[in-house]
Amino acid sequence: MILKLDSLAVSSRIKENELPLLAVALFLLLATAYLWSVDIRATRGASITGDEPFYLLTTQSLLADGDFDLTNQYESRSYTSFFDHPDGLWFQSVTREDGSLLSPHNPGLSFLVIPGFALGGLLGVQVQLLLLASTTLALAFVLADRLTGHRLTSWVVTLGVGLTATAFIYSTEIYPEFPAALALMVALLLVTRRTRLGVSDGLWLAATLTVMCWLGIKYAPLALIVSTYFLLKTDRTGRIALVSAGTVSAVIFAGIHLYLFGGLTPYGNNAVYAQWNTVEILAGHIEFGERYYRVWGIFIDRQFGVGRWAPLLLAAVPGLALLAVGKGAMKLVLALALAQLLMATFVAITMMGWWFAGRTMLTVLPLFAVPITLVAARSPLWGRVGVALLGCYSLAITVGLASAAHAGEVTIAVDPFDMAFPPFQGLAGLFPLYTLWTTETWWLTFFWLTLALLATGSMVWKDISSRVARVNLREWRRPRRALNFRGNTIT
Repeated sequence: MILKLDSLAVSSRIKENELPLLAVALFLLLATAYLWSVDIRATRGASITGDEPFYLLTTQSLLADGDFDLTNQYESRSYTSFFDHPDGLWFQSVTREDGSLLSPHNPGLSFLVIPGFALGGLLGVQVQLLLLASTTLALAFVLADRLTGHRLTSWVVTLGVGLTATAFIYSTEIYPEFPAALALMVALLLVTRRTRLGVSDGLWLAATLTVMCWLGIKYAPLALIVSTYFLLKTDRTGRIALVSAGTVSAVIFAGIHLYLFGGLTPYGNNAVYAQWNTVEILAGHIEFGERYYRVWGIFIDRQFGVGRWAPLLLAAVPGLALLAVGKGAMKLVLALALAQLLMATFVAITMMGWWFAGRTMLTVLPLFAVPITLVAARSPLWGRVGVALLGCYSLAITVGLASAAHAGEVTIAVDPFDMAFPPFQGLAGLFPLYTLWTTETWWLTFFWLTLALLATGSMVWKDISSRVARVNLREWRRPRRALNFRGNTIT
């Protein structure tokens, strides 16, 4: 008996240590893989492009001058240390009335990458960001394991999500999406614990979500969703702590932004939105009539669909329905994914910008490990094999893209979809091209939406059927009570 108890204790300790060991292994694997993305060029003229150099320009100004004014950096052309385009760096901002020149981006990322930039310039920042991206996916695995209970499946699926082309490319891109995803993961691990949530949890959550908003005000809706979940789950003291700390944080955020940028966002400094106030900028971003197709186009567009570049991510679609019939934490993941999808559809100016596919969904991309794990775990053998094949094909696309980019065949922000990799181009005709609306576009859209409905219906029907079967089994096992001819109960 004693030997049996000792054996159980050892087994329990092994199981407790297994989770952090698997998380560390996942981190190391992804960090090693992400190193391959460091030298991939954004365009043929520059190694980075889009908004990337402007985040670093602010970082450089903070280190060199101790301020946000970029005038000195433009005059001295110090940006050439990280931006190698022969024509130099263009102006994304307009000069303010006081003569200063500010980046039109939230300063959180510029502060975050100071250590990497100080140690190694552009390369140092990229290494720092890939370590943060690897940490994000490792925490996503911990979350998926906690919510689904399928440890090995969660690990394999999260590794697959981390090796998709979108995650691989953005692991070293200088954008705030992955750091924001890391803050989101930390917040989710905090609020989904089974222990009682109290004052300290409310304060830590406020701090985490504050970091998220400093990375970008566009993440505020996600922060609000997590905060609401916490408020419903905690006690009165926890609510007071979160609301109080959140209020102080919001006041500081608003005060600093109004002082620095003249508005609640820095976007008014952008040459495109010069002289616009915060309300006008927000109103200028929202549009419904011509963007509805993005709800599915973000997944299946021939050039910018995340499912086109990583079909494994398409398995998340039926998995979202499983989240809907799951418990509270499952519904929280669903709410975050849908909120980001709606913002990417109706608020983001475009899904086809000067960047690689999937940027507008990157913040919640690690969360896709949860619904995909559910799909894999609840599918029959042929379904699990199908998910595995999608993962292998997605990995092949990532390898093909990295190889083509390193060889100079394509660049990430201009023409990645033109790579000649046969497995990628061979299936191009199955995906609609939403820059060209033809009969084929509509038919392919109908095909994919029908497939999504069938897959979703199949997963939900199976889940509901199994629940009904369990209820019927409990009813069958319940002791029966009969009535005698006088109507009295016979036990």
